[in-house]
Amino acid sequence: AWATIASELQAAPIDFHSADRALADTAADFKARFKLSLADAFAAALAKEKKAELVTGDPEFKALEKEIKINWVGCG
Repeated sequence: AWATIASELQAAPIDFHSADRALADTAADFKARFKLSLADAFAAALAKEKKAELVTGDPEFKALEKEIKINWVGCG
């Protein structure tokens, strides 16, 4: 089951990034300051590191609008 899923993920247009110390530090900062879940903190930290737009409909990210660029989907 996992081998099939892993194979499908590799074929998908998704970039995988390892969590290095700098990314973990930024995620920890976001988690502490904005009370995010660990997964959301890492998503925001990666968006900041890559100067990328975070695409989400999760209102938990509202507090980060001054930290990262957010593309709100399904909101309105």
